[in-house]
Amino acid sequence: MARTLHVCALILVAATLAALTSACASRSSEREASRFIASEDNIAQRIDRGDWMVTQGSTVFKVMAQAQANRPPQHIGFLEKREYRQRRGGPEFTMYSVTTRNRDEQVGHIDQLGRAYRYEPRRNGSFDKVLVPSNTLEFNVQAILGSTKRVTFSQTNERRLAFEALDADGDGLLQPAETSSFGARITEADTNRDGVVDFAEFNALDVL
Repeated sequence: MARTLHVCALILVAATLAALTSACASRSSEREASRFIASEDNIAQRIDRGDWMVTQGSTVFKVMAQAQANRPPQHIGFLEKREYRQRRGGPEFTMYSVTTRNRDEQVGHIDQLGRAYRYEPRRNGSFDKVLVPSNTLEFNVQAILGSTKRVTFSQTNERRLAFEALDADGDGLLQPAETSSFGARITEADTNRDGVVDFAEFNALDVL
C-alpha cells in the first residue's frame, strides 16, 4: 500500500513539473513572439518615417501613345520618376511608377535595376507582379500599360495637372464657372482683369 502511494505521489509530482515546464515554455514563446512583433513594428515604423530611404525629388510625365496620321498623340497614363537615397549612406537610385490616367491606379513599376513589372489582377482582389521583357524605358512603359502603339513622354508638374483638371473645356483658360467651388482664391489671380485665369496667373498663386 505504501509503495503504491509513493508511486502515485511520484506520478503527481512528474505531472506537475511537466505542466509547469509547459507553461514556462508557453510564456517564453509568447515573450519571444511579442519581441518579434515589436521588432517588426519598429522596423515598419522606421521605414514609414523614412529612416531607410528618403525621396530626393520626383518628376511627372504624361505617357502619350502615338496616334494615326494627322492626329495628336493620345494621353494614356502617367510615369513618375522618383529619386531616392539611403538615409544611412549608399548610392542614390531611381525608380519609376506607372499609372493609368487615374494616378491612384498604379499598374506597374520599374525598379532601380531597370527591371519592369506589370501588376496583373487576380480573382481574389490581389495582384501578381509579372516581370516584362526589359528594353528601353519607353518600351517598358508601353508593355506595362499594354499599349500596342509606341509611347513618348511629356514632362509636366503638379501645378499644370491641377490647372488641366479645372479646365473642363480644355481651352487653356479657367472660366469663373470652372473655379466657383474655390471661392475667390483663384479668380483673384486674374491680374489683367480679362475675366479668365491663364496658366501663368494660376501658377503665380502661392496657395491653391
